[in-house]
Amino acid sequence: MKSKLKFSMAAAAAMAASGTFAQAIGSSCGCPDVSARTTVTLDPTNAPTVLDAQGNLIPASYTMTCNNLYILNDRFYVGAGKDLYIEPGTVIKAPNIGGGNAAALIISRDGQIWANGSASCPIIFTSTADGLDGNYPVTNRGKWGGVILLGRAYNNVRSTDVGSVSITTGAGSGDGVGLIEGLLNGDQRNFYGNPTGTWINNDNSGVLRYVSIRHGGEKLGTNNEINGLTMGSVGSGTTIENVEVIGNLDDCFEFFGGTVNAKYLIGMHSDDDGLDWDQGYSGKIQFYYGLQGPENNAGVLAQGDNGLELDSDDNSTNFTNGGLRSTAEIWNATVFARTDGSNVAPNPNPANTAGDEAIEAKERTFGSVNNSIFVNFRSGLNLAGAVGANNTTDFWQAGNFNVKNCTFVNCASPLRINGANVAAGADFTKFTVTDKNVILASGLVDATFDVATLTSNNVIDRVNPVPAAGTATTDLKVPVSEPFYSNAPFRGAFEPGKAPWTQGWTLAADIGSDLSAVAGCTGDLNKDGQVNATDFGLFVNVFNTNCY
Repeated sequence: MKSKLKFSMAAAAAMAASGTFAQAIGSSCGCPDVSARTTVTLDPTNAPTVLDAQGNLIPASYTMTCNNLYILNDRFYVGAGKDLYIEPGTVIKAPNIGGGNAAALIISRDGQIWANGSASCPIIFTSTADGLDGNYPVTNRGKWGGVILLGRAYNNVRSTDVGSVSITTGAGSGDGVGLIEGLLNGDQRNFYGNPTGTWINNDNSGVLRYVSIRHGGEKLGTNNEINGLTMGSVGSGTTIENVEVIGNLDDCFEFFGGTVNAKYLIGMHSDDDGLDWDQGYSGKIQFYYGLQGPENNAGVLAQGDNGLELDSDDNSTNFTNGGLRSTAEIWNATVFARTDGSNVAPNPNPANTAGDEAIEAKERTFGSVNNSIFVNFRSGLNLAGAVGANNTTDFWQAGNFNVKNCTFVNCASPLRINGANVAAGADFTKFTVTDKNVILASGLVDATFDVATLTSNNVIDRVNPVPAAGTATTDLKVPVSEPFYSNAPFRGAFEPGKAPWTQGWTLAADIGSDLSAVAGCTGDLNKDGQVNATDFGLFVNVFNTNCY
């Protein structure tokens, strides 16, 4: 049982940090306190030399500097041949517009963004309602749109596809060109991809590095929200590193086709999936940390949908889409479903029919998930579709889709095929013996998470995603031929017994969503890798309190 001292220390750390969040943003880069920054409102009325009447960036380049606080009052389009630069420590906010509209930053095809933050000076996108003091609850979702990158790399979109991602009007429609989810049809600024056979797989949409995207996903219509970070046919020339999405109404990250690689991603407290690939995405992802819930659903504590949702194309009427499938790889993920310590998995909220899978593999996807840890889900690996129907289940059996050297902790059904639990037979042997997946009832990581109320960030019980030193071992090595990958001879997003890469720049660490304890450094109460006066101050605040 966890002691009350742990809870008290967590609360003390949160209180000590909450009063300095806004002031500290960008301070090491020479940025002024957020409260002292000049407000710059970006819309065609307030910034007519920056944006035209349609929201297009007018100058060839525009720089957002950290001495200003930027307000996106509408959609901000960075079009072909235009560059948007964002300095480290810069804060960009947006309001909840409503009425089927949403303020969003859209980097259209052939436009570029250069948002190159740092661990000490991250770039933050958030709601205008967020005081940046750590007190704006993560259950506030859909308060603005999000960030959208559109490129010309590979996808498997077909003109016969149905749903919000198909193009039915406008020049440039047809195979290989799609309309991004959440935006208007007929507007080429919202298109991604290139006609089939002319894709530019090394397309470069710019850089997102040390960026935090919070409280987005504003609802545009029924089942039509913007993801925290949406990527449509983004090419491998683009850099996506150390990007956090917190409290989004739709997915945290979604890849619609594309070849872009991504490293050090955090997806927390979304209302939908943590990470979703679709439409032939063929990039590589390493080090992903996900935590579901809490969700304030009419006063009921619930959580998001799947940890990972992996599709080839979930809007296709052509089951094969010309044989073009998603072939992406994920290495070193750690993903938690929500648990409040009493309502543990299998979690009745959401209902079993509503999802809650660690890995939802469907729509004939290829690809792989390797060296990862999944905790508290209803299902570990869920293969949608019956055997023999030429779907992902068959591809998994044939080795075209793989889940290897992963650990599933407290998952009620570690392996499900076509809706049925599989606990014996050839498929279970493949899952556990051949593919070296491990099933644990508990242990390896500290898996319980709880907030005091649904409308606060008062985290009274934090998960610790860092396994103890010497655990979470694996004999599966990342491909040495791929320079993108970092050597990581362990399972999960964090090296066992070491300080995690989330510390110092993420909202997740600031509000205490992860304990991030470091073995052998018990005096490091704020887990910054040092034992100093700050830790002493935290201890003094709880001195003489009871541990039991």
